[in-house]
Amino acid sequence: MNYAGFWQRFFAGIIDFLIFLPLLFLQNWLEADSKLAAFVLALPMAFAFFAYSLYGHGKYGKTLGKHVVGIRVLAVSGQPLGWRGAMLRGSVDAVFAALQAIAMIWALAHIPDSQYYGIAWLDRMNALAANQPASLFWVSTAGQIWVWSELVVMLLNEKRRALHDYLAGSVVVSEPKSEGAVSPIV
Repeated sequence: MNYAGFWQRFFAGIIDFLIFLPLLFLQNWLEADSKLAAFVLALPMAFAFFAYSLYGHGKYGKTLGKHVVGIRVLAVSGQPLGWRGAMLRGSVDAVFAALQAIAMIWALAHIPDSQYYGIAWLDRMNALAANQPASLFWVSTAGQIWVWSELVVMLLNEKRRALHDYLAGSVVVSEPKSEGAVSPIV
């Protein structure tokens, strides 16, 4: 198997992020005018990327970003990843998303309207962070540690497996180029 390298995975992630960017802008626009919208959107938006990743990896072995770059996720055996592997692969991210959504809902319930409405986006985000429960303050830091650990582990092994690949028993491979296919930019 030809294992996908860092840059292939990086650009696939950028493409997947760009796919969600309009949804994030819409969320921020709706939340600026309505605390109720922020309440209603907190959980669905927290799990939107997990659902996208779960569906793409479970059904096709790749997200749209991976498809564009020409890489696929397989079980270590070389078989398709399947739904169980896709669920395991995204499980830690789902837990962090759930905890962040809980912290956001808590903050929304406890923030005064004067600190929510009529202020700049960054000021509102800072006010929400200040109103999160102290017991969940560690979530953001732990999430960052997880992301950086994923990167370090991926760069230090020959199959370029990240921590989530070890959890799922998966590898990311470059797909063979078919005749007449346009080669990806990477």
